[in-house]
Amino acid sequence: MQIVSTLSNTEKEQVNEYLDEFGFNTHQIIDIVVKYNGDIDYVANEVDGVAQIISQKFAVMSIPDNNINKLSGFSQIEYMELPKLLGYSLSASISNSCVKVVQNNAPYNLKGTGVLLGIIDSGIQYAHRDFRNSSDGTTRIEYIWDQSIEGNPPVGFNSGTEYTRSQINEALRQPTTAERLSIVPSQDTIGHGTHVAGIAGGNGNASNGQYVGMAPEAEFIIVKLGTGNTTFVRNIEIMLAIKYVIEKARELNKPVAINLSNGTNEGPHDGRSIIEQYIDDMSQVWKNNIIIASGNEGVSFTHTSETVTMTKTGIFSFQIGANQTAYGVSVWKSFIDTMEFEIISPSGNRSSRIRYRDGVKSFILDRTKVYITFVGPSPLNGDEEFAIFLSPISSGAIAAGTWTVNVYGIDIVDGFIDIWGPTSEIAGKDTFMLQPVRSTTLTTPSTARNAITVGAYNSLTNQIAPFSGTGYARNETTIKPDITAPGVNIVSTSITGGYITQSGTSMAAPHVTGAVALMMQWGIVQQRVPFLYGEFLKTYLLRGAERNGISVPSPEWGYGKLCLKNALDMLARTV
Repeated sequence: MQIVSTLSNTEKEQVNEYLDEFGFNTHQIIDIVVKYNGDIDYVANEVDGVAQIISQKFAVMSIPDNNINKLSGFSQIEYMELPKLLGYSLSASISNSCVKVVQNNAPYNLKGTGVLLGIIDSGIQYAHRDFRNSSDGTTRIEYIWDQSIEGNPPVGFNSGTEYTRSQINEALRQPTTAERLSIVPSQDTIGHGTHVAGIAGGNGNASNGQYVGMAPEAEFIIVKLGTGNTTFVRNIEIMLAIKYVIEKARELNKPVAINLSNGTNEGPHDGRSIIEQYIDDMSQVWKNNIIIASGNEGVSFTHTSETVTMTKTGIFSFQIGANQTAYGVSVWKSFIDTMEFEIISPSGNRSSRIRYRDGVKSFILDRTKVYITFVGPSPLNGDEEFAIFLSPISSGAIAAGTWTVNVYGIDIVDGFIDIWGPTSEIAGKDTFMLQPVRSTTLTTPSTARNAITVGAYNSLTNQIAPFSGTGYARNETTIKPDITAPGVNIVSTSITGGYITQSGTSMAAPHVTGAVALMMQWGIVQQRVPFLYGEFLKTYLLRGAERNGISVPSPEWGYGKLCLKNALDMLARTV
C-alpha cells in the first residue's frame, strides 16, 4: 500500500470506480485513512469532513474530494493513505554523495533549513564554531539531553539532565570554559558524537567553509547516551533517546532525521530484537527517518556459521587472547532442530553433552567458569539461542587459546546455525572466530526493517570498506544494508574545536542522515511533497543510489552508493 500525500485525478477516478462496484456513491465524498496527532475532529471540521477515530493514532476521514490536498497543511496529519480495500499499490566525501550540487545550485539550494538532526551518540562539543550560527555565534542546538548527568530530566523521563537552547546560549556567552561548563556541563569526552554531528550538519565556520557537513543550516537535538564516560551503552538508553528526539521534533513541529551509530552483536540479527521492533514502531511516529550504521564487523572475525546434520557434527572454534576477562558466544538456530552441544577447552578438557532440557548450567574447564543456557523459542522470532559465557574463576583471566564447540544433530530439519561473539570493540583484536564468515556481520539494531541501514565505502578508490558490516539479515529476507556512503578517512569536527579524520560506518551513516534532512527540507518544509519521510523517502533514496556496475541488491553495497541529486531529480519529476 503506497503512502500518498495527494491523489491524482486518475487515482480519484479509480477509487470512485472501484467503490461504485459495491454500490457506493463517492463522486463527492472520499474516505482516507490518516495517521494523526492532536485534535483530529478540529481538522475534519476545517475541511468539511467527518473523522471516525479507530485508535489513538488512526482515523478514517470522510472528506469532499476537492479538499483532500488541504489535509497536508495541518500539523495534526502525519500521513494519509488509501484504505486497504482499494489495493493501491564533506569535501570529497560530500561531492561523491552528489550533495554539493544540491547544496549550492538551482533548482535545489538546500542546506537543511527547517529540519532537525537527531544525533544519538556520545554527546557534542557544543562550543565548536561549526554548531553555532555564523551571524551571531548563537547555538544551532535546540536541546541536549545528557543521560549521564543527574538532576533535571526531561518531562516524562526519569534520568539525566536536559539543557535548552537558551541555556546553551547563556553558556556560550561566558568568557571562560569553566564558566561555560558551570551552566551546561555536558561534554563529549570520546569525540565520536561530535565527529558524527559535524558530518551530518557542521557549517564549516571553524574552517572558513572548507569542511562543511551535509545539512549546514539544520538544527540539532542531541542525546548523550549512557550513565558515565563509557564507550558502551544499553539498549534502553537508545530506546529512550529515540522517544525523546521524536517527541521534541513533534513539539517543535519539524521533521527530523535521526542518526544512530551504535551497534552490538547481541540479538538474532534478523530485525526482530526488542530494540529493532521498537525502532520499527517509532518510525511510524511523527515525521522521521532513523538512519543506522551497519557496524564495523566486516573483517573483525566475530561471526561464523555452520551446518549440522544427523550424520555430520558441526564444529566451530574461537581464539581467546591473553588477559581476556569475559567472553560471550550466541548460537542462533531454528526452533525445529534438536541439537546437543559439547565445549572443549584449550587443554582438551570436555564438558558433557548439553541439551535443551538441562536449562541453566555452569561448570569449570581450565580454571575458567563456563555458563551455558538455552533461550527460547523466542517470542520475537520463534528461534532458539544457545548462549555460552566464559569468565575466570578468580581475579585472573579466561584460559587463553583455542576453544571448540561440537554441535550434534539429534533431530534436524534445517540444520543451519549462526554464531556471534562480542564486537571487536569489546573483545579486542586477539579474540576472534577461527573460521570467520563475512556475511551477516551487520550489528544490532542495523537489521531493523524500517531503518535506513548504511554501509561504508572508500570514496577515493570506490571500493567497499573492508570493515563495513555485510548483509543480509539472518533470515535472508531483509535486504541490509540499504545503501552505502563514504566512510574512510572522513574529516569532521573534533572536541578540540578543530577537525579530525576518522573511518567507520559511523562516519558513513551521518552522510545519509544529512541527505535525508535535505530531502525533508525540499519535500516537507518547502511543501512540495509534504509526506516525504519514512518508507516513502527511503524508497526514493534507494532508487537514486548510484550502481555503476554493482549488481543490486548486494550484501555489501545494498542498493548502491548514496547520490542525493539522483533521488531529488526522480522526486522532482513526480511533482
